[in-house]
Amino acid sequence: MLEFNSASVRIADGARAVDECFEIMYGDQTPPDGGLWIVNAVIGHKLEKIASAIRARIPSASVLGSSCGGIVGREGAGESMTHMAVMTVNGPPDEVAWSAADDFHADSAYQKGLTLAGDLKGKLPGAKIIYLLTPGLDSRNDELLRAFHEVFGKDIVIFGGASSDNYKGVVTSQYIGGKACADGVWAVGFADASLKSAARATHGFSAYGDPMTVTKADRNFILELDGQPAWTAYSQNLGDISADDVKKVLVSGGLAISLDPALAREYGSACILRMGLPQEDSGAIRLSVSVKEGDQFYFTTRDEDLIFSEQKKALDALRRDMISNSKGDPRPAAVFQTDCLLRGRTLFDKVMKDEIIGMMQNAFSIDGEIPPWLGMYGFGEFCPTGGQNLFHTYTTSLLVLYR
Repeated sequence: MLEFNSASVRIADGARAVDECFEIMYGDQTPPDGGLWIVNAVIGHKLEKIASAIRARIPSASVLGSSCGGIVGREGAGESMTHMAVMTVNGPPDEVAWSAADDFHADSAYQKGLTLAGDLKGKLPGAKIIYLLTPGLDSRNDELLRAFHEVFGKDIVIFGGASSDNYKGVVTSQYIGGKACADGVWAVGFADASLKSAARATHGFSAYGDPMTVTKADRNFILELDGQPAWTAYSQNLGDISADDVKKVLVSGGLAISLDPALAREYGSACILRMGLPQEDSGAIRLSVSVKEGDQFYFTTRDEDLIFSEQKKALDALRRDMISNSKGDPRPAAVFQTDCLLRGRTLFDKVMKDEIIGMMQNAFSIDGEIPPWLGMYGFGEFCPTGGQNLFHTYTTSLLVLYR
């Protein structure tokens, strides 16, 4: 049976941060040998230093890491350059395994995905839940999901997200196979028969105005909107915003495309959001999923009341799912949270952010104890909706593993 533990700290030195995480999780007890350590660290940390410090204590530990714009742990949320969070997974090798690759890019997403999924399937044939992490800036995540579905089937539950930096959109970092890189992808499979999962993604943005139609596209690039260069049409609708101000673009210019009505009820929205990054030299807009001519995109606006009300609905739905699929009272074993980078301090002040995180953690606490919890603010989120594995942006996505 798999066992989970977690900790989060705000310490600048990576080795000292690891020491504090050990203290929080194990105190005076001897930590389990081996195991998997999943690390989320804000961009100020060096992932290789963190991994080295973990292995200095547990030489047989496996370490997978990602840079992010902020973390969430049992101790709350943090977005300083020195915040770090970890989740440990310990158990028999036929219940957990991982696979990783570097040199992962949008054009190679499908082929790399087939290799990655095939390797994981070979290690863990019984995997039923997969935690997936990709680079945040150069990926076609729909193609990656297609590859995993071909290998594992569409009944597999896929959750996770995309690495990020501190709002710059310049470079992200991953730690895989004993090294740090900027184009890494990894997948962790869970096959513990005693574990069930429940997942929900929700955003809380409203689409407005007339849609813009894609009149020219290439892979995951919008080249033209309504017959104009994509960036020209996009920026004019936002008031000639500059492509240099990536943060303002992301906050003000979230794009939405109509969602299959069969999925919209669960999602709480008729549209699924897409984060677009401007390519000023070419005038294109880059997405993290494929796009085709004829797609219609709306602009969106943040709705604070909707963010809170939809999050509450999502939590209620998660609890209902857990109860209906349990013989007794469901007890969370671990919670994985992936938030859009912009749902941190960019959209909420500290009080509001703490309120929404508190609302989530209270929903799954048992006798006041928050379960092991690992969250990150990234450039996108994998989460099932309506029984389909999808890639989202601008959401809070939660996966609850429970018994």
